[in-house]
Amino acid sequence: MDAEERRVTIDRHEWALKSPVHHTELEKAITAAERKRSDHAARHGRTGDVYVTAADGEVIVSFEAERPKVATRGRSLASDASAHMEGTDG
Repeated sequence: MDAEERRVTIDRHEWALKSPVHHTELEKAITAAERKRSDHAARHGRTGDVYVTAADGEVIVSFEAERPKVATRGRSLASDASAHMEGTDG
């Protein structure tokens, strides 16, 4: 198998509306979700489609997006400091 294993963290963005929902409120929630999803896709990467689902007493508008990778700055600073200390005659 010629595949690379990756670990990706996914965030789920939701807008919950109390049922019954007026169609204009649902349209506003879908517009907000689409706007946030496209902003996230432009800045950070992969996103999923916007979904509308019904649950007990509420309507949920949601999408999933890959969480942006955060640099592990603390680790690199610590390893740089230890490498610097090894080179000194102290």
